[in-house]
Amino acid sequence: MVSTYSPSNKGGPAARQGFKYQDHVAVTFILKMLRDSTYLQVECETADDIVAVSQRAGETVNEYIQVKTTEKDSKWNLTECITLENKKADTSLFQKSLKCDVRPGLAYFRIVSKRDIAKALEYFAKELDKRATPDAATDRGLKLAKKFPKSVSAQGRNFIYWADHFVWQVCGDVASLEATNLRMLAEVIDLYGESPSHRQQKDIYESFLGWADDAATANVKTVPEEKIITRTAALTRLKELLDVAAKHSAAFAKPYKSKPDPFLVEFHTSTEDGLLRSLSGFDVEYDFEEWRGQQLAEHLLQWLPEFCLRASEIANFQIHHTPTVLAKSIHTLTHATVPRDRLIAELILHTILRSRECSEPIACKVFYAVNGKLSEFGNAHIVQQTGQPDQLWLGLSRMITTGTMDQTLKEICNVLDATISKAALTEEREIIIALREPHHHLPNTEAFNRALHRNAPAQEMLNVLCFPILLAYDSETLAGGYLSDYLAKLKTEVTQHYNALASKLPSKIKQVKVVVFLVPIESIQQLVQKFESLCKAAS
Repeated sequence: MVSTYSPSNKGGPAARQGFKYQDHVAVTFILKMLRDSTYLQVECETADDIVAVSQRAGETVNEYIQVKTTEKDSKWNLTECITLENKKADTSLFQKSLKCDVRPGLAYFRIVSKRDIAKALEYFAKELDKRATPDAATDRGLKLAKKFPKSVSAQGRNFIYWADHFVWQVCGDVASLEATNLRMLAEVIDLYGESPSHRQQKDIYESFLGWADDAATANVKTVPEEKIITRTAALTRLKELLDVAAKHSAAFAKPYKSKPDPFLVEFHTSTEDGLLRSLSGFDVEYDFEEWRGQQLAEHLLQWLPEFCLRASEIANFQIHHTPTVLAKSIHTLTHATVPRDRLIAELILHTILRSRECSEPIACKVFYAVNGKLSEFGNAHIVQQTGQPDQLWLGLSRMITTGTMDQTLKEICNVLDATISKAALTEEREIIIALREPHHHLPNTEAFNRALHRNAPAQEMLNVLCFPILLAYDSETLAGGYLSDYLAKLKTEVTQHYNALASKLPSKIKQVKVVVFLVPIESIQQLVQKFESLCKAAS
């Protein structure tokens, strides 16, 4: 660490009077230091308003920075810069800048101002690395050296040297300077691979701003070390602030923004009864005349972490690719009391709702018992559709083996009938309240939030409710092997099953939206076996 030179509190605490512009300028150089490893430290109110110390080609460079905030309508002009204060020697603005050169090593000089500069000073506005000396600035240095022949710094440098190493930087008002600094901070943060929110970046900036203020107001005689902000200390503070931001972000992360690519293909759809009833058929498809059962099992495995875990559990992971999360998901699946074919049916519905409706799952309810009982509705998703109020989709899912379709449809209708009651809706709402983590979901409408409030009438649930029903069934069409016209036969098949269900729907749900998804399966038994094998291999 480079020590401060010639301790003095002149221009320090007593002169600041709440003046903050200089702190923003100091942060500018702290941010430059974070991005440029040649910088060693930034000092506040030592040999100048700000001193930026760097190491270049093995030599120490001190950049003396004066900050000027005088309020005038006119631009800074040459006369204003060389006029002596009360005719006292070495009191002009440029002379004060030169006199700051009190330390060994190379010296650079800079004035930062809110006001713009006149045309006669524009040659100083170009950064040193973009100049080719001698230039117009050099000519001005020669003239200044003739005008002030006795103006020499403590290091023996005159205005000829000063002019070739001086920059005038116009930063505008506080708002402009802060906006520029925030952009620079965002670029620095990008280099560290972090992505805090805009509000968090503002908080990080405010922390550095407060640090600059503390350094500027620290007493150079009693605590000189507090006037110095080293690059090491700045990097440490930035990392700590980013860590805090990351932890806060994880607590409010939206883990359902990403998802695997869709696999199932919608081959048939129809809507009826004023949009309250609809049918969609999904196909696994063939590949070289082979039904893609293995690929379906692999696709379902990709969704497993999101299906098994709560939002807070997956917020810190790239959930579709993290082996640790997958292993935890398989453990949850393995210890579930629900039959494996039912779990796979619920998983298929989950993938359809997420892919087709861009839904946000509340949490898969098949893993959470209430009063020792699991809900019949294994899926609970929030669906937001343009131009419509937010909806709560409570899903029923079944794997239907050959010969059990009629009995299964009857069971589903009995469940729906029993659900439209004060007691059943209240119980479902309590489960959702217990599992829902709103801070991990997109904001919802007031009507939706009210319907899910435990003090609201249970009947209000009907205003936001939709029943998606997933029927994954052993298909007669697929069981016979590949046929060139199999899709036409599947359309007939799913339509027949849908009509059979629609004819049995209880009158209680007449005004509730019902969406039916049918997925023909070549062999449910084989699909379950393939999925079990993948889980065992991944656990």
